[in-house]
Amino acid sequence: MTKLFQCHFNFFSIVTGLLMLLQLPSLALAQQPAPRLLTDTQTATAGYFRLNWESADMNPVIELQQADNPGFADASFRYRGQDRASVISGMPDGAWYYRARVISDDKTGPWSETVAVKVAHHPLSRAWLFFGLGALVFAATLLLIIRGAEHNP
Repeated sequence: MTKLFQCHFNFFSIVTGLLMLLQLPSLALAQQPAPRLLTDTQTATAGYFRLNWESADMNPVIELQQADNPGFADASFRYRGQDRASVISGMPDGAWYYRARVISDDKTGPWSETVAVKVAHHPLSRAWLFFGLGALVFAATLLLIIRGAEHNP
């Protein structure tokens, strides 16, 4: 009986070992840490901002996802490639959420922590104020040039 037990035990050990070997690539990717996603600003007023990421892989393929809600409902993919950063521009006012993950051999790693960026463009009234001040300075300079030319024959 013990010999039969040892035979079954060895058989199951071999089968279990083979199954574990077959799962090693997926286990290695699942144990891989998520990339670290960073932004250069929490509030973007200049019309652009930069996202960059760090990964344990040397040349990872990164997939960057964007959404207008923290639950990533109706999210879109903003970038997929091996760059280490992306400049985001042209976004309308509001809160935007980003996350990234590593893609390896058509397998996906875990998502990074979510990064939120609030886009709040400068108000149009401020732009008109600066335009008006610039026009005033231009007119004053032009007037000084004309008056100076009249006094110097």
